[in-house]
Amino acid sequence: MKKNPYLPDNDALRLVWLINFNNKLVKTHAKTLGLTPAQLLYMLTGLNMFTYILACVTAVDKFYHTVVSYKDSLNSNIIGTTTQAIPTYTPPDGAPILLTPSGFFGWITTLVANIKTNTAYTKEMGVDLAIIGSAKTIDWATAQPKKVKVSSNAGAVHGSFLKAQATGGRIECKRGVETIFTTVTNVSGAKFTDDRHNLVVGVPETRQYRIWYLLKDEVVGIVSDIVTITVND
Repeated sequence: MKKNPYLPDNDALRLVWLINFNNKLVKTHAKTLGLTPAQLLYMLTGLNMFTYILACVTAVDKFYHTVVSYKDSLNSNIIGTTTQAIPTYTPPDGAPILLTPSGFFGWITTLVANIKTNTAYTKEMGVDLAIIGSAKTIDWATAQPKKVKVSSNAGAVHGSFLKAQATGGRIECKRGVETIFTTVTNVSGAKFTDDRHNLVVGVPETRQYRIWYLLKDEVVGIVSDIVTITVND
Protein backbone atom coordinates (compact mmCIF):
# COMPACT_ATOMS: atom_id res chain seq x y z
CA MET A 1 0.00 0.00 0.00
CA LYS A 2 1.31 3.44 -0.91
CA LYS A 3 2.24 5.76 1.94
CA ASN A 4 2.34 9.48 2.49
CA PRO A 5 5.77 11.10 2.90
CA TYR A 6 7.01 10.91 6.48
CA LEU A 7 8.52 14.41 6.23
CA PRO A 8 5.88 17.18 6.45
CA ASP A 9 5.79 19.91 3.79
CA ASN A 10 4.62 22.57 6.24
CA ASP A 11 7.61 24.30 7.86
CA ALA A 12 6.11 24.44 11.35
CA LEU A 13 5.17 20.74 11.26
CA ARG A 14 8.59 19.93 9.78
CA LEU A 15 10.22 21.61 12.78
CA VAL A 16 8.11 19.55 15.18
CA TRP A 17 9.12 16.41 13.28
CA LEU A 18 12.80 17.37 13.34
CA ILE A 19 12.79 18.03 17.08
CA ASN A 20 11.28 14.59 17.74
CA PHE A 21 13.68 12.92 15.30
CA ASN A 22 16.72 14.55 16.89
CA ASN A 23 15.63 13.88 20.46
CA LYS A 24 14.73 10.24 19.87
CA LEU A 25 17.97 9.57 18.02
CA VAL A 26 20.18 11.17 20.67
CA LYS A 27 18.41 9.68 23.67
CA THR A 28 17.50 6.22 22.38
CA HIS A 29 18.70 5.05 18.98
CA ALA A 30 22.02 6.68 18.01
CA LYS A 31 24.23 4.14 19.73
CA THR A 32 22.22 1.18 18.38
CA LEU A 33 22.48 2.54 14.85
CA GLY A 34 26.15 3.41 15.19
CA LEU A 35 25.74 7.11 14.45
CA THR A 36 28.86 9.19 14.96
CA PRO A 37 29.24 12.29 17.16
CA ALA A 38 29.89 14.28 13.98
CA GLN A 39 26.54 13.20 12.52
CA LEU A 40 24.68 14.10 15.71
CA LEU A 41 26.42 17.50 15.90
CA TYR A 42 25.56 18.24 12.26
CA MET A 43 21.92 17.38 12.91
CA LEU A 44 21.76 19.55 16.03
CA THR A 45 23.42 22.41 14.16
CA GLY A 46 20.82 22.13 11.39
CA LEU A 47 18.00 21.94 13.91
CA ASN A 48 19.18 25.11 15.65
CA MET A 49 19.55 26.92 12.34
CA PHE A 50 16.14 25.83 11.03
CA THR A 51 14.51 26.88 14.32
CA TYR A 52 16.17 30.31 14.16
CA ILE A 53 15.39 30.90 10.49
CA LEU A 54 11.71 30.11 11.05
CA ALA A 55 11.72 32.65 13.87
CA CYS A 56 13.27 35.14 11.42
CA VAL A 57 10.52 34.42 8.90
CA THR A 58 7.90 35.23 11.56
CA ALA A 59 9.73 38.42 12.55
CA VAL A 60 10.12 39.54 8.93
CA ASP A 61 6.44 38.88 8.26
CA LYS A 62 5.51 41.00 11.28
CA PHE A 63 7.88 43.76 10.13
CA TYR A 64 6.43 43.64 6.62
CA HIS A 65 2.90 44.21 7.91
CA THR A 66 4.14 47.07 10.12
CA VAL A 67 5.80 48.76 7.13
CA VAL A 68 2.69 48.31 4.97
CA SER A 69 0.58 49.84 7.74
CA TYR A 70 3.00 52.78 7.89
CA LYS A 71 2.83 53.20 4.12
CA ASP A 72 -0.97 53.08 4.20
CA SER A 73 -1.02 55.81 6.85
CA LEU A 74 1.03 58.05 4.56
CA ASN A 75 -1.44 57.43 1.75
CA SER A 76 -4.35 58.35 3.99
CA ASN A 77 -6.45 61.47 3.33
CA ILE A 78 -6.67 62.07 7.07
CA ILE A 79 -4.04 64.66 8.04
CA GLY A 80 -2.28 63.73 11.25
CA THR A 81 -0.85 66.02 13.96
CA THR A 82 1.89 63.75 15.37
CA THR A 83 4.92 62.21 13.70
CA GLN A 84 5.43 58.46 13.43
CA ALA A 85 8.67 56.62 14.08
CA ILE A 86 10.04 54.78 11.08
CA PRO A 87 9.52 51.01 11.53
CA THR A 88 12.69 49.08 12.25
CA TYR A 89 13.38 45.40 11.93
CA THR A 90 14.75 43.60 14.97
CA PRO A 91 16.02 40.08 14.31
CA PRO A 92 15.25 37.40 16.89
CA ASP A 93 17.77 36.75 19.64
CA GLY A 94 19.82 33.58 19.74
CA ALA A 95 21.38 33.42 16.28
CA PRO A 96 23.32 30.13 15.98
CA ILE A 97 27.10 30.34 16.10
CA LEU A 98 27.58 27.24 13.94
CA LEU A 99 26.28 27.68 10.40
CA THR A 100 24.64 25.02 8.24
CA PRO A 101 25.19 24.46 4.50
CA SER A 102 22.23 24.37 2.12
CA GLY A 103 20.54 21.03 1.60
CA PHE A 104 20.23 20.18 5.27
CA PHE A 105 16.99 18.28 4.79
CA GLY A 106 18.52 16.47 1.84
CA TRP A 107 21.12 15.26 4.30
CA ILE A 108 18.34 14.26 6.71
CA THR A 109 16.49 12.18 4.09
CA THR A 110 19.75 10.45 3.17
CA LEU A 111 20.35 9.71 6.84
CA VAL A 112 16.85 8.27 7.15
CA ALA A 113 17.39 6.07 4.09
CA ASN A 114 20.63 4.76 5.64
CA ILE A 115 18.88 4.13 8.95
CA LYS A 116 16.23 2.04 7.24
CA THR A 117 18.88 -0.19 5.67
CA ASN A 118 20.80 -0.55 8.93
CA THR A 119 20.72 -4.14 10.24
CA ALA A 120 19.76 -2.80 13.68
CA TYR A 121 16.72 -0.97 12.32
CA THR A 122 13.26 -2.17 13.38
CA LYS A 123 9.74 -1.10 12.52
CA GLU A 124 9.23 -0.04 16.13
CA MET A 125 12.26 2.24 15.80
CA GLY A 126 10.80 3.71 12.60
CA VAL A 127 7.53 4.49 14.37
CA ASP A 128 9.40 6.09 17.28
CA LEU A 129 11.45 8.26 14.92
CA ALA A 130 8.36 9.04 12.79
CA ILE A 131 10.12 7.96 9.58
CA ILE A 132 7.32 5.67 8.37
CA GLY A 133 4.70 7.54 6.38
CA SER A 134 1.05 6.98 7.10
CA ALA A 135 -0.94 4.84 4.68
CA LYS A 136 -2.65 6.79 1.91
CA THR A 137 -6.41 6.68 2.16
CA ILE A 138 -8.54 6.80 -0.96
CA ASP A 139 -11.87 8.61 -1.13
CA TRP A 140 -13.66 6.10 -3.31
CA ALA A 141 -16.59 8.49 -3.73
CA THR A 142 -14.39 10.77 -5.85
CA ALA A 143 -11.88 8.26 -7.25
CA GLN A 144 -11.61 8.39 -11.05
CA PRO A 145 -9.72 6.05 -13.39
CA LYS A 146 -6.85 7.88 -15.06
CA LYS A 147 -4.50 7.27 -17.98
CA VAL A 148 -7.14 5.48 -20.06
CA LYS A 149 -5.63 4.38 -23.37
CA VAL A 150 -7.01 2.40 -26.32
CA SER A 151 -5.51 1.08 -29.53
CA SER A 152 -6.82 -1.02 -32.39
CA ASN A 153 -5.18 -4.07 -33.92
CA ALA A 154 -6.73 -6.53 -36.38
CA GLY A 155 -10.24 -5.38 -35.55
CA ALA A 156 -9.86 -5.72 -31.78
CA VAL A 157 -9.54 -2.84 -29.33
CA HIS A 158 -6.96 -3.16 -26.57
CA GLY A 159 -7.18 -0.79 -23.64
CA SER A 160 -5.55 -0.01 -20.33
CA PHE A 161 -6.03 2.28 -17.35
CA LEU A 162 -4.45 3.12 -14.01
CA LYS A 163 -6.04 0.58 -11.69
CA ALA A 164 -4.47 1.90 -8.46
CA GLN A 165 -5.95 0.13 -5.43
CA ALA A 166 -9.28 -0.73 -7.01
CA THR A 167 -10.16 -4.39 -7.39
CA GLY A 168 -10.97 -3.87 -11.06
CA GLY A 169 -12.79 -1.80 -13.64
CA ARG A 170 -16.05 -1.78 -15.58
CA ILE A 171 -15.46 -1.08 -19.26
CA GLU A 172 -18.26 0.73 -21.07
CA CYS A 173 -18.54 1.59 -24.75
CA LYS A 174 -20.71 3.54 -27.15
CA ARG A 175 -20.12 2.81 -30.83
CA GLY A 176 -21.42 3.78 -34.23
CA VAL A 177 -24.95 5.15 -34.03
CA GLU A 178 -25.47 4.01 -30.41
CA THR A 179 -26.65 6.78 -28.07
CA ILE A 180 -25.92 5.24 -24.67
CA PHE A 181 -22.95 3.53 -23.08
CA THR A 182 -23.25 -0.18 -22.36
CA THR A 183 -21.01 -2.52 -20.40
CA VAL A 184 -18.46 -4.43 -22.45
CA THR A 185 -16.83 -6.33 -19.62
CA ASN A 186 -15.60 -6.20 -16.03
CA VAL A 187 -11.88 -6.77 -15.50
CA SER A 188 -9.80 -7.48 -12.44
CA GLY A 189 -6.61 -6.17 -14.01
CA ALA A 190 -5.60 -2.91 -15.64
CA LYS A 191 -6.09 -4.06 -19.24
CA PHE A 192 -9.03 -5.09 -21.40
CA THR A 193 -9.81 -6.33 -24.90
CA ASP A 194 -12.93 -5.65 -26.94
CA ASP A 195 -13.01 -8.10 -29.87
CA ARG A 196 -16.58 -7.47 -31.02
CA HIS A 197 -17.15 -7.03 -34.73
CA ASN A 198 -18.26 -3.63 -35.97
CA LEU A 199 -22.00 -3.02 -36.14
CA VAL A 200 -21.71 -2.97 -39.92
CA VAL A 201 -19.07 -5.49 -40.96
CA GLY A 202 -16.40 -3.96 -43.15
CA VAL A 203 -17.37 -0.38 -42.35
CA PRO A 204 -15.08 1.60 -39.96
CA GLU A 205 -16.85 2.78 -36.83
CA THR A 206 -16.10 5.29 -34.11
CA ARG A 207 -16.08 3.92 -30.56
CA GLN A 208 -16.05 5.78 -27.28
CA TYR A 209 -14.81 4.08 -24.12
CA ARG A 210 -15.09 5.00 -20.47
CA ILE A 211 -14.25 3.15 -17.28
CA TRP A 212 -15.58 2.95 -13.73
CA TYR A 213 -13.62 1.65 -10.78
CA LEU A 214 -14.84 -1.56 -9.17
CA LEU A 215 -14.42 -2.27 -5.49
CA LYS A 216 -15.43 -5.83 -4.68
CA ASP A 217 -17.65 -5.88 -7.81
CA GLU A 218 -19.37 -2.63 -6.83
CA VAL A 219 -19.07 0.46 -9.05
CA VAL A 220 -17.51 3.34 -7.12
CA GLY A 221 -16.30 6.86 -7.75
CA ILE A 222 -16.48 8.98 -10.89
CA VAL A 223 -16.43 7.66 -14.43
CA SER A 224 -13.22 8.24 -16.38
CA ASP A 225 -12.81 10.71 -19.19
CA ILE A 226 -14.00 9.36 -22.55
CA VAL A 227 -11.45 8.16 -25.09
CA THR A 228 -12.35 7.76 -28.76
CA ILE A 229 -10.98 5.46 -31.43
CA THR A 230 -11.88 4.47 -35.00
CA VAL A 231 -12.00 0.71 -35.54
CA ASN A 232 -11.55 -0.92 -38.93
CA ASP A 233 -13.21 -4.35 -38.89
